Amino acid sequence: MAKYPRNRSAIKRQKVTPRRSAVASPKTDYRDLYAGLIRLHVLHHAAKEMVYGFAMIEELRRHGYELSAGTLYPILHGLEQKGFLRSDKERDGRTERRVYRATPAGFKALAAAKAKVRELFGELFDDEEGGGP
Repeated sequence: MAKYPRNRSAIKRQKVTPRRSAVASPKTDYRDLYAGLIRLHVLHHAAKEMVYGFAMIEELRRHGYELSAGTLYPILHGLEQKGFLRSDKERDGRTERRVYRATPAGFKALAAAKAKVRELFGELFDDEEGGGP
């Protein structure tokens, strides 16, 4: 038989915070689901050409993502820290900006991600055609 401490104060208690309802409301924020897609979108463009923050914000806006600089720049820095992007400072007259391009590891990661995305999208859309939810 397991022995429990006699002193209840010796038992550590975790504070439990209530979770939001599992049912999505019309104003539900799906950003956590899109985060990986945004990273892939950035990596995709950086594999094609040099990119910089403001241009990526505009590109992502064209696809319905509203990101602030405070959201995008940590994504760029994170991809750089993981070795998927490399950055350089570029000067155009008096303006200096940091430009990013994909590294060999970034190209490899993008190729692997494309295969996974292709597989997932095939499954998602096959389910729709088959009468699934």
